[in-house]
Amino acid sequence: MTLSSFPSPIARLLAAHAETRRHLDALADAGADAWPGAAAWFEGPARTAYEILETRLFPALIESMAGSDAVCLKGLTGGLARDRADLERRWRQAVRSAAADPVAREALAVWIEDYRGWLACADEELLPMAARLLDDAALDALAPDCARLETSG
Repeated sequence: MTLSSFPSPIARLLAAHAETRRHLDALADAGADAWPGAAAWFEGPARTAYEILETRLFPALIESMAGSDAVCLKGLTGGLARDRADLERRWRQAVRSAAADPVAREALAVWIEDYRGWLACADEELLPMAARLLDDAALDALAPDCARLETSG
């Protein structure tokens, strides 16, 4: 099923995260053999998905809470942004080379588990909250950004 078969931006983001998990699993199981496809995904659609979260979805969620105390939401989105930045830094610094280096495979395994944790938080907490809090206009505004997931792979 392609991402375009999903009707909502939230569903497209969830589908992109499911595909990211598939690449994480392949990388964990096959290591260097899965590297080209996984690297292309992590540096393409996966990066696009979290850019959409940080630049479009997080601000829309905060705005949806205007007039309310959004401390918890700001904590959640801020934590996800910090964790994602750490994952990206580790990807650039060490993880890319770990697939070809048996000694560095442990760093890759830790990175994979941390990424899975990040996805779980996004999919189990943030995206369901977005589906509840964002109105149709806000979701419609996200749709063109989420359509980029179709062409970024």
